[in-house]
Amino acid sequence: MTRSTPIAPPAGPLGDGVVVVRTRRVSDLDAIAAASHDPDTRRWLEDPPMDAAARATSMARVEEAWRTGRAAPMVIADARTDEPVGLVNLRFLDDEVGAVAYSVFPAGRGRGIAPRAVRLLADWAFGARVLTRLLLEADEANTASLRVAEKCGFARLGTRTEPRPDGGSRTVAVFARTAG
Repeated sequence: MTRSTPIAPPAGPLGDGVVVVRTRRVSDLDAIAAASHDPDTRRWLEDPPMDAAARATSMARVEEAWRTGRAAPMVIADARTDEPVGLVNLRFLDDEVGAVAYSVFPAGRGRGIAPRAVRLLADWAFGARVLTRLLLEADEANTASLRVAEKCGFARLGTRTEPRPDGGSRTVAVFARTAG
């Protein structure tokens, strides 16, 4: 599902002095592609690592996501160097509700980057009146992501079990945060 009306990206980077959340650039693709092959990243994602074909169409897919109101894909960057350190994505479920997802690149893990980025994205989505509710889902075994949800003020709604591509199953924790 998408929004009935697309939204524009933030006027500029969203920052807190340590990280910025900004639109993606072609210059980010090397870091994004490298991180997509990281085994720890692969553990939590079902989409395939970025290959040459995905890289060639990446920016067009990002632009289409914004234009169609399907999603707001952004990069988490170091506030001093502007080097990408992760990804954060806001997928629009409808005009009022979105789902946030994030990934921190290996070199940036353990530094509090994900909570900073999720807070910045949530503050923008709520402050710009883009959305009134955000959902966040994390594999129950991904303790780092569970902590991010809690640090960012998301309330745990419950869990669900879903199949995995390998034939097994996983338990997903579902969190929500509302504007205000």
